[in-house]
Amino acid sequence: MSQNPSVPTEQDSSTAGVTRIEGLADLNAQSGDTPRIERLAARPGATVVRLSFAAGQTMEEHRAGFPILVSGAAGHVTFEVGGQSIELVPGTAVHVEAGIMHRLVATEDSVVTLVVLR
Repeated sequence: MSQNPSVPTEQDSSTAGVTRIEGLADLNAQSGDTPRIERLAARPGATVVRLSFAAGQTMEEHRAGFPILVSGAAGHVTFEVGGQSIELVPGTAVHVEAGIMHRLVATEDSVVTLVVLR
């Protein structure tokens, strides 16, 4: 987890078993060809990650070791999987089983939330 004070992190909660996660839609892009990847929370059952893309950045084809849920938080990212393109915009998500190859391409400055399901 990042120690940068401007990067949101897991928040302590007064209720046992509850984790508040902030900054899901905050753009924190980096220069270069790839998005900035920041783990925001890790708890039994799920890890929450923010992917911040500058327009044109790509996460090349890869596969996850666990099932994932990827949702659009800001902007527009094309999620390519199994020969199809799914447009991730706010309010849209895709669930992908473990081991399936996929690729992400930002058509504009964008943020997606990745939830790794364990």
